[in-house]
Amino acid sequence: MDLGLGPHHRHTAGTDYPRTAPRPLNVGDPVTFETGQFTGRTIRVELSELQKAESGRKYAKVDRRPLDPPPAVHLRLFEIVPSQDQDRSWEEKEMLNVLNVGLMCTVDLFPVPESVYEPGSPSSLSPGSSHSVGTRNLDQRPSQHQNLPMTYFPLHPYMSLDSSGSHSPTPPFQIPRRQLMLAHVNPYDLPNDVVYRIGNHYVTESSKLTPALVGEKFTEPTLVDLEGTKALVFVFGDLAVRREGVFILRYRAFDLCSGVPGNPHAPVLAELYGGPFKVYSTREFPGLDPSTDLTKSLAKYGVRVTLRDAERKSKRRSKE
Repeated sequence: MDLGLGPHHRHTAGTDYPRTAPRPLNVGDPVTFETGQFTGRTIRVELSELQKAESGRKYAKVDRRPLDPPPAVHLRLFEIVPSQDQDRSWEEKEMLNVLNVGLMCTVDLFPVPESVYEPGSPSSLSPGSSHSVGTRNLDQRPSQHQNLPMTYFPLHPYMSLDSSGSHSPTPPFQIPRRQLMLAHVNPYDLPNDVVYRIGNHYVTESSKLTPALVGEKFTEPTLVDLEGTKALVFVFGDLAVRREGVFILRYRAFDLCSGVPGNPHAPVLAELYGGPFKVYSTREFPGLDPSTDLTKSLAKYGVRVTLRDAERKSKRRSKE
């Protein structure tokens, strides 16, 4: 069955990695590099969200407040090597000594329904809380959502319909003033650009609102001590959103200094959809919690983040 997911859906690699001729790469595929620090080696890259944003105040030029706590993502690299096990041809060996030169992570912004947001909830990596869309788990819906209709945002902020009924670019980009309207969808008749699923909601590529992000949308990894082990972590300490609502971030990792045969541009080595967070109006903003232990730890390694020893409640809400 052709699901029409396109080249950007999240891909889960298998365990057998035969050496074949260059072919188009899916996100998450092991990559054999021909230049750079990984020359001649086959590498698989993995991202995991260590810390998601919980809330933010709508961006304003005179009052810019970044998302809090700052999103942080762990980067792991695995080399595909011959296996000592007779039942397997290849195995993965984690690489612990990696130069961070050229490694980069970018973020995209997607709106999601407010129903998926729970203050203080863990990252979307928690078992059963969210699913990427793929042929293996398309029908594995969490039981708590079985009786709810599937939804998606049908409006495309970048495109409009022309006279023939097809999508055409409409520059410049205009950030919608109102929350996009949800639509119900037949789970077996998906929109052709579904990239992810969270709860009973399908996230589509065409609902992307990345231009509503303000601040550093890409960053290099920082080498930190994570539970006694050296780790490369991407930290987004300067991100704000121009509109209210509930959102998730998509993280994508690249290596700009290493080349791949048959690919003139740096391929997406890994992709991850993070947990939901809420952006409030200035009037409704509830305030800020004390900095997390992870945020305090990252600051010790020179990462630019905002630190707070105590909770800061909104003055407006305190008066009420």
